[in-house]
Amino acid sequence: MAALPGRRPHRTGRRMSADRTMPRRAVYRALVGGYEQLREEEVAHDSGLPFICFTDDPTLTSETWQVVVVEARLPRDPTRSARALKILGHPALEDFDETLWVDNTVALTRPPDELFDEWLADADVAAPLHSYRASVLAEAEAVLDSGLDDFARVYEQLTHYLSVDAEALEANPHWTGMLARRRTDSSVAAMTGWWEDVLRYSRRDQLSFVPAMRRHRARLASLPVDSHVSPWHEWPRAEGRDRSRTGSGLREALRPPVARIGVLQQALDEATRTLAVTVDHRDEIIARHDETITGLHEALAEANQRAHDHQVELDTVRHERNLTARDLNDAKRKVRRLRRRLQRATGAPDDGADDGER
Repeated sequence: MAALPGRRPHRTGRRMSADRTMPRRAVYRALVGGYEQLREEEVAHDSGLPFICFTDDPTLTSETWQVVVVEARLPRDPTRSARALKILGHPALEDFDETLWVDNTVALTRPPDELFDEWLADADVAAPLHSYRASVLAEAEAVLDSGLDDFARVYEQLTHYLSVDAEALEANPHWTGMLARRRTDSSVAAMTGWWEDVLRYSRRDQLSFVPAMRRHRARLASLPVDSHVSPWHEWPRAEGRDRSRTGSGLREALRPPVARIGVLQQALDEATRTLAVTVDHRDEIIARHDETITGLHEALAEANQRAHDHQVELDTVRHERNLTARDLNDAKRKVRRLRRRLQRATGAPDDGADDGER
C-alpha cells in the first residue's frame, strides 16, 4: 500500500518468532457531511500506530490524523456514508490486520497500542457492552422514544429479527463508539451482514450489531467497559457540532411532537453528560492548582520560618559579640589602672601608653 498522506509509512511490525510477525494495526474514524469538527487525538503523538481519518471534506487538515479524502457512498445520506466506513472500512485499511474504530466524540486517554492485545486476545471483533440498555429491544424502544428513526422501519427490523433469531432481541446491546476487529473471513462476513442491516433497516447501527454478529457466528468479545469512561477513553467529547446540517429538514417537519421532544431530550442528555465531563475535568485542574498553591504556601511558610530562625541566630551572635566587646573594654580599663599603679609604685615615668590606648 502506498504511504498515506501526512504521516510516514506504517511499519510491517517486528519479529515475534521465526515465522510470525506482530499484526499491523491502525486506528481510524470518519467525518462525512460536515456534521462536526475533527477532534484532535493527542495520544497519537505517543503511539506507534497510524491514526487515519476518512472524510469528504478536501480542506480538512489535522496534526494528529492522517486525512484521507473519500467520496460519500450515499451523497444524500451522510450518516450511512459514515457508517459504511465504520463497518466496512476502506481500501486504505486493507493492509492492516487489526483496526480500531473510534467515534469523533470519543477521546482516547492513552495510546491504544496495548488495547488490541487486551480486546482481541480471544476474539475477532470486540466492543463494549451498552452501559444503560438491558436488551436490543430496549435499545429499539429508546430509538423510537427519541425519534431517532422511523417507527415503521424499526418495527420491520424487529419483526425480521423475531422471525430469524428472537433471542437476539433479549441480548445485551453493545456500544459501538469503539470497535476493534481482526481481519478474518468470518469478521468480514459479519461486517458485511451488519452493513446490509444498516442499509436495509435503521441507520442506528447498535440495533443491528448483535443480531449480525450472532447470525454470522463472529468471535465477539463483549467487554464490560463503561461507555462514558474507561482506562482507555472518555465520551462524549464533541467539538463544533452543527446540528443544522443533518438533512433537508423534511424528516424533522414530519416528526410528531413527542418524537421531537425525544430528540431534544437526547440532545439535552448529551449536553448534560458533556458538561459533566467538562466540569469534572475543570475540578481536577482546580484541585491540582489548589495542591500546587498549598505546596507553595507551605514552602513559603517554611522559608519564612527559616529566615526567622536565622534572624534570631544572627541577633544572638550580635548580642554575644557586644557582650564580648564590653568585657574586652572592661579588661583594657583594668589593665590601664594596674599599669598606672605600678608606675606610681616604682616611680617610673609615665610613657603615655594610657593616652594612646584611650
